[in-house]
Amino acid sequence: MKICKLLYFADKEHLLAYGRPIVGDTYYKLKDGPVPTKGLNILRGQTAPALSALLREFVDVGAWAVRPKKEPDLSVFSKSDLVILNRIKENLGGLSAYQLRDLSHDEPAYKASEMHEAMDFELIVEGSADAEALRSFMESEQHTRDSLLRYRAVTV
Repeated sequence: MKICKLLYFADKEHLLAYGRPIVGDTYYKLKDGPVPTKGLNILRGQTAPALSALLREFVDVGAWAVRPKKEPDLSVFSKSDLVILNRIKENLGGLSAYQLRDLSHDEPAYKASEMHEAMDFELIVEGSADAEALRSFMESEQHTRDSLLRYRAVTV
């Protein structure tokens, strides 16, 4: 639960600061707060065998803990990703899973979403000073992604 909440807050903060999330997963409103569905499925081993094997190479997933097996490859992150991830670690990393859950329940996007439904990224920017500009930028980016989708050869 803690990883899911930290990812949500990192994606939100990066979206507000740089106009895009870090992970970009689809978050669903569940009783314990926003949940990145693809990420959670990967952690639960409910994904393609190759992806599960890759996960097992890097982390050990237990019932209540995820422990790294090797040093992370930080080159997969942009500089802004690392800034936000470190900020989230410093500001929220010391909170318990339940404190993060309670904090996530106060999020406008969580409150405005329906239970068991996907949370709209547009709702995540609500209340920010640049909400209108961010919504416009996200619509433009989505249009670009949708246009390029037909050229995608492989889906994960």
